[in-house]
Amino acid sequence: MMDGVENSASGRILAPGGQGTDTGGRTARKPELEIGSHVSRAVLGAGMVLMPPVVEALTGQHSILVWSAHILLGGLVCFMLAGLVRARGRSNSLAGAVGALLGPWAERVVDGAFTIAFAAGQAAIAWFVSACLLTASTGSLPRPGTAALLLALGVLAVAVLAALSPIKPSDTVLRMRRWGTGVLALACVISGWPAVPAMGSPTPLAPSGLSPDAAQWLALAALFFAGVGWESVTNVVPAGVTNLRRITIGVALGVTCVAVVYLGLASLLRLSAGAAVVPEQLSAPLNWGLAGVTAIVLTSYCWTNLRTAARIAQRLYGSGRRSAERGPAKAVVAVVGAACCAFVWVGARDGAVPLLLLGPAAAALIGYGLAALAAVRCGGPFLRCFAAVILSVLVFLAAPAVPFLFGV
Repeated sequence: MMDGVENSASGRILAPGGQGTDTGGRTARKPELEIGSHVSRAVLGAGMVLMPPVVEALTGQHSILVWSAHILLGGLVCFMLAGLVRARGRSNSLAGAVGALLGPWAERVVDGAFTIAFAAGQAAIAWFVSACLLTASTGSLPRPGTAALLLALGVLAVAVLAALSPIKPSDTVLRMRRWGTGVLALACVISGWPAVPAMGSPTPLAPSGLSPDAAQWLALAALFFAGVGWESVTNVVPAGVTNLRRITIGVALGVTCVAVVYLGLASLLRLSAGAAVVPEQLSAPLNWGLAGVTAIVLTSYCWTNLRTAARIAQRLYGSGRRSAERGPAKAVVAVVGAACCAFVWVGARDGAVPLLLLGPAAAALIGYGLAALAAVRCGGPFLRCFAAVILSVLVFLAAPAVPFLFGV
């Protein structure tokens, strides 16, 4: 969605390539590698740490199947979006692409949806950090309560203050953070930390009272948080590369990289969960070390994501578009931060993390759905048929929301 900044609630980093930018020269030598690298960098972010225990808590032994379904769907969406940009002949953001084909209203809808999604996503991250810190303190995942709520609000307060400051992390720091996040995620799943709660336990990782089918649907929906970033392919498929084979290989490389990381983490966590490792079995220094590093890393994602959300929000009104390119106004950052805090307060219940992640899920469905609609209306025969299938799948996934979540 944004160029040269963090692009999703999960903290993905997108390379520069603004709206309407022709990146053909940048990718002419190795377009497949450029596309694959760009997609994997955009998708892999804070979700590496946050999502494995959430999916495991919701689905148990079916976690690998749910992860696989999400990655398959994400890869198909990525391929559709790449085909859409190829048909248009120039790179663009997701909002810009659908806006160019469906009208300015579509661009504003996508930007508005992702602004709200960012706010809900940061609230989910704050609740996860709160749960991790209290786990280190008490030895087990906390129940929803005042202490957890205040701690989550404190995490967001730090992130908002950082976002309001003039400090801006360099590209080198952001690249190092991605690798550090991967190492942290690996350490957490190998240690089985935080311990996956028993089904039905009132913790922030999973709501109680869900049927198995509803829990699996919620896990699949929440995984759109880990997959926000598939749309980054619209920024990198260059106008100079019209060869469908090269684009397909590039998308396949990106999807393969994401699959290796996420399925690897999920598999290791499955093994750790089977070994029944619990925080009490870990030494206090290791418990606090994992909690502290997790808090620092995920709070940094909230910091950069708040600025990205403010940039997107600033684009919603005409006069704010040029200023958004220079950076978000502090007033807009403060408003977005207040919205994040409001979502934290609304989420003060069991299952706060996956339920708040329905915000990014809804934004992704809206953005991908509008892109599929644009492809159906404006694409060639193959792209139209392919996009129609994707659109049907997205509608099918959204349909159970009310019956599954009724009474939660």
